[in-house]
Amino acid sequence: MLDVRIQQRLVGALVILALVFLIVPVLLDGEGRIPEKITQIPPKPKRPDLSHIRVAEPAQDVLPGLPDEPPAPVEVPAEETRVAESAEEEPPAPENNASSNVEAEQPAIVGKAWSVQVASFKDSGKAAELRDELRGKGYKTYVNEVILSDGTLFTQVLVGPDTELDAVRALKEEIKASTGLQGLVVRYQP
Repeated sequence: MLDVRIQQRLVGALVILALVFLIVPVLLDGEGRIPEKITQIPPKPKRPDLSHIRVAEPAQDVLPGLPDEPPAPVEVPAEETRVAESAEEEPPAPENNASSNVEAEQPAIVGKAWSVQVASFKDSGKAAELRDELRGKGYKTYVNEVILSDGTLFTQVLVGPDTELDAVRALKEEIKASTGLQGLVVRYQP
C-alpha cells in the first residue's frame, strides 16, 4: 500500500511539473519587460598625422655672457651726497591728481618683502577708516583690493612692507598689542 501512495505522489508531481513547463512560458511571454538600450560607441579616433609639422630649432643665447671680472667700484663725490641729503629733508608737495595718490598708497620695494594684513573688508569705507586710524598711530599703511573668484570685492588693510621678516613679525605683535587686531604676515605684492 505504501508503494501505491508513492507512485501516486510521483505521478502527481510529474503532472504538476509538466503543467508548470507548459503554462509558465505562455504567461511570461516577455510583455512588460523593459527593453535593453543598445548604444553605439563610435570607434576610437585615429591619431592625427603630425609628420608635416616641423619644430623650430632652439634659439641661440640672445644675451651676451657675463664678464668674468666684477665691475670696478665707482666713487661718489661728497658734494653729490650732500645734495641728496638735503633733498630727503624737503619732500616735494603732493599733487592733487589721482595718480599721485595711488603711488603714495603702494610703497615701492624691489625683491622679497612682507607686510602685515590687519583686516579685510567688503566695505571699502571701513577699510579706509582703519587705514587712517593706523596711520594716525604712526604705522605705514596701504590698502589692496582683491576680487575673489565669485566676483566679490574685498579691500585689505596692510601695514608695511619691510624686507626683514623678523621685523614684520615684531610689527604684527605690536599692532596686536595696540589695536587688538590679530594680523597675518603676508608676502608683499606690488
